Amino acid sequence: AKPPCGHNNGTWNPKKWDSKASLAVLKKLAERYAGRVCVCGIGVANEPSEDMRAEELARYYEEAVQTVRQAGMRAGEVAVVLPIFTEYRVNEFLKLWEEHYPKYEDCVFDLHFYQCFGSNWTWLSLERHMHEAVQRKSVLEKLPMCCVSEWSVALPEAATRGSSAEEKREIYKRFAQKQLEAYETATHGWFFWTWRDSAGLEWNLQECLRQGVLQVPTGGRDT
Repeated sequence: AKPPCGHNNGTWNPKKWDSKASLAVLKKLAERYAGRVCVCGIGVANEPSEDMRAEELARYYEEAVQTVRQAGMRAGEVAVVLPIFTEYRVNEFLKLWEEHYPKYEDCVFDLHFYQCFGSNWTWLSLERHMHEAVQRKSVLEKLPMCCVSEWSVALPEAATRGSSAEEKREIYKRFAQKQLEAYETATHGWFFWTWRDSAGLEWNLQECLRQGVLQVPTGGRDT
């Protein structure tokens, strides 16, 4: 099945981004849901274009944090979630934020980890995919606070070519285990894409659980 994907406008460019409008919407949402005990985090953007300059995004993130806090969502009650997309920009953002980040309490960097989008993943062997999943831990360890808000067990077709249905399930199970071990490093946990999805087992948590591909860790964290 074709991987699920959000809307993509090929004509969009950073000049079309209205950051003031984004902040206005964020303010309205934060004011509406401030004080709701069921709200523990609010994201300020989703997968911002890689064409956006990191400096411009960091500036927007600072304004977004201030907007959320002034609207009544207090640190310690609601985390402000700041996307780093893709993960290859982690060092770029850390360099920008290392001086300013400490003054913003309860801010969480957000990462999406997939190994099926883009030609770079297509040519990797199955074992290399497993290795890359393990290496996610080192990426997360660089960040002061972070979460993995999207991930799946999807792999490029070439990585499982020639495998039977049962062999694929075992591959996905192993891939999931490698990822979960790495994601334990994330201070604010992880979110699988998604509970149910028609794109196939690889994207469907309910089906992964039913078929034993993935087991959700039980119990609390040690730290």
